[in-house]
Amino acid sequence: MIALNTERLTLIPLNADNLKLLIDHQNGLAAALSLSNSEVFLDEELRHALKFRLSKLLADEHNYLWHTNWLIVSKEKNCTVGGIMMKGLPNDKGEVVIGYYTFVPYQGNGYMTETINTMKNWLLSQPDVMFVIADTEKDNLASHKVLEKAGAQLFKETEELYFWRFF
Repeated sequence: MIALNTERLTLIPLNADNLKLLIDHQNGLAAALSLSNSEVFLDEELRHALKFRLSKLLADEHNYLWHTNWLIVSKEKNCTVGGIMMKGLPNDKGEVVIGYYTFVPYQGNGYMTETINTMKNWLLSQPDVMFVIADTEKDNLASHKVLEKAGAQLFKETEELYFWRFF
């Protein structure tokens, strides 16, 4: 099984069974991966996004790394602190879109900056990937700071979103 490691974190891509456990039974996932039980729970918006990721994963299990949620696990605490996902295979311009979340008790510790840097470097080393894109709601200042710290450049905006790019 592939995993990406930093000094403090392990990023674990979930197969279909483990993604189902994350959505429906977080403590079951913790047991399956030998992690400490989570004291945090998915909100409905995140649960909905993960169900969508699961539908994409099930339609293309061979490329599950590009469709699934990757757990962000604190090595020190042996627990899930958040997640990061790609929103599919690279498009014809070599762009891969990422989404991410940090559970509230773990925000402000630099975990997401560390995660994004690691994932960005891994993605940019993959064939057919030229750019890593992240979109954020305009009022999500914490996410803007994380992307700026990780070296992303703002390159586009819509009425509701900013689009950031790594290359």
